[in-house]
Amino acid sequence: MFIDEWFDGYFYKNLSVSEKNSFSFGQFFWTHAYYPHEHLELWRPIPDPNEPTQTFASTFQIQAAGQDAFRRAIPLQTPKLETNEEFLVIRAKRRPVILIQPEIFIPSTVNRGFRGRVHRSRCTVAQIFGLEDPQTGRAEFSQIFVDRVRQMEYPQLMFLPKKPGLFQVDSLLRLDELQSVFTPHLDPTPFALTDDVSTILRDQIQFLLTGQGPNDYTLLREELLKS
Repeated sequence: MFIDEWFDGYFYKNLSVSEKNSFSFGQFFWTHAYYPHEHLELWRPIPDPNEPTQTFASTFQIQAAGQDAFRRAIPLQTPKLETNEEFLVIRAKRRPVILIQPEIFIPSTVNRGFRGRVHRSRCTVAQIFGLEDPQTGRAEFSQIFVDRVRQMEYPQLMFLPKKPGLFQVDSLLRLDELQSVFTPHLDPTPFALTDDVSTILRDQIQFLLTGQGPNDYTLLREELLKS
């Protein structure tokens, strides 16, 4: 048996308008998510002979990170860039995500530190990847691997069955692809995990981070792996 069969069509729930805007654990959103880079590349300013201070730049080029990475000699005023900062070359894609940690508000009375505001309007999301190409139907992974994910073998992964109106194909939730997101960049959908599946996901995150159990996740995982 697999996790999607265990919950048998009771994997997702529809949200009311007020619930949709509540930003709670287990809600689905769309946002731009970046690909963690394996090869560090930098956008470096191209020196302009007509700008003697070299603190203003309008053109940049890609450079592989060298020994001087994050050790620039001169700060930029426009665009703002300190000598210990770099513009990184990264790719991003708009994709569905699940909200893991909603924004935790810090009152304005204590929202000041020695270096500015403490509260930064951030939340944590987990990225969702399709298991096949939605246009061609070509599988992105072997069925053996997909079935092992459906049996909850890998604590960093969760299988998500396709959901019309949300994602067209069976998908993979990656807890090893958590990202911090500026809250206003999240585009809410009218969908969330059901309460029972949310409990499994909470316990899965606990097990992934601490290795401790038993909990609802480890018990269901044990049941599926032996079936």
